[in-house]
Amino acid sequence: MKALVAAVAFAAALVGGAGALPLLLEARLAALAPGGLAVAGIHYNPFSGRLTLRAVSARDEAGREIFRADEVEATAPLRELLGAAPLTLQRVRVVAPRLVVAQAPALTLIGLGAAGPAGPPVIIDGIVVSHGALVLEEPGGRALVARDLTARLDRLAAFGDGDAAFAVQTALYGTNVWITGQPVGRRAYALRVRADRLDAAAFLEDFPRALGAAGVRLAEGRADVDATLVFAGSRVLASGQVRIERLVARFAEPRSAPLTAAALVLAVDRWDLAAGVGRISRLELQRPVLTLDRGTPAAITSLVEWLAGPDVMLRRLRIVDGTMRLPGAERPITLRGLTLGLQSAAETGPRAGFVLTARAGLGPEGRLTLDGALSRNFRRAEGAVRAIGVTLDGCGLEDTSVPLPVEASPGAVLAALAAVCNAGGPEMAPRPPNVRGTAGNPGRPSEPGHS
Repeated sequence: MKALVAAVAFAAALVGGAGALPLLLEARLAALAPGGLAVAGIHYNPFSGRLTLRAVSARDEAGREIFRADEVEATAPLRELLGAAPLTLQRVRVVAPRLVVAQAPALTLIGLGAAGPAGPPVIIDGIVVSHGALVLEEPGGRALVARDLTARLDRLAAFGDGDAAFAVQTALYGTNVWITGQPVGRRAYALRVRADRLDAAAFLEDFPRALGAAGVRLAEGRADVDATLVFAGSRVLASGQVRIERLVARFAEPRSAPLTAAALVLAVDRWDLAAGVGRISRLELQRPVLTLDRGTPAAITSLVEWLAGPDVMLRRLRIVDGTMRLPGAERPITLRGLTLGLQSAAETGPRAGFVLTARAGLGPEGRLTLDGALSRNFRRAEGAVRAIGVTLDGCGLEDTSVPLPVEASPGAVLAALAAVCNAGGPEMAPRPPNVRGTAGNPGRPSEPGHS
């Protein structure tokens, strides 16, 4: 009987003192934000440890609201609430939060790891966020806003040891973005990012360093992204693929025409983001339109030099069904249906050359074919160019093959063919309108009455 009376007395004291617990808890939570934390309603169940906060608002030193949420639920054991150690909130659920992060995060006192002698006042272990918004402010620029954010972070207290996993879904740059994270080793952590139809132009506008001083700006384009970032020490290695559709890129040169393409595909393998080195396993342009009759933009020259440099290991490059407009002696020359391929010749070393193939239409019925090899630094080519039914500056090439110029640029190839015309070789001749000929033979004037 005495034990029963003692238990009832303890329960009565616990329930009676529960009214003071919310005040104690509110005082501890107020230390989370520099400008204090306000709560419209607070409820705590000492038996289950379940805590409910309603209409939560936090402010910075200047009194500006940096966090608000419709509701926050968590489990806080009574012994930790009354103890002197940092308060651990478990199984946290946050409804409709809005967090503003300046250049220096405001909520720096919230701990993600184990508490120490000078640890934070509150430690969060496991959190679910629904219908949230994250605002990242950039001094002098527009804020980056992630809306409709849904996140699940399990074992959050293990982040300090790199042994935690999480999943985030949010609306960003006009689409849904999925981000998951998990450890891949004792000292490595992997983030996987997936997005469909992301506004690539808006993304690059917010992150101008991605293109740097390249002399080109992405004006339009929607990107499908599937990439994995591995954080290992001070290195961040990227692997995956980005596909940008309906691409429009504008060059810095004022009179240059934009580059358009149906799609750009870039796939990388263990690309070091900080050092800018690694392997490009696939680089492809589909149905591009490029006008170079007024000169080659500096951005294209820089791109070619970069791909040929020692920091890039290029495995495959393709141009599919392209159109290229080049300067000519009398008028611009247009290559249509251009298909070009560079395939790494062998895995014999980082400086292995390429197998080079190209096909293009020239004029109403003319065709150009190119087969050969290209050195890894793009400085030396070997092979042959074949022109069938091609007319250059009034000179007809019925079926002519010439050695591939050492500099295998489109302009150099056309110059080599024009040089054969100018030399007056046996397989070509000027072609007035009434001239006919067969492959490999110059045409001759048609006689009256003969067809």
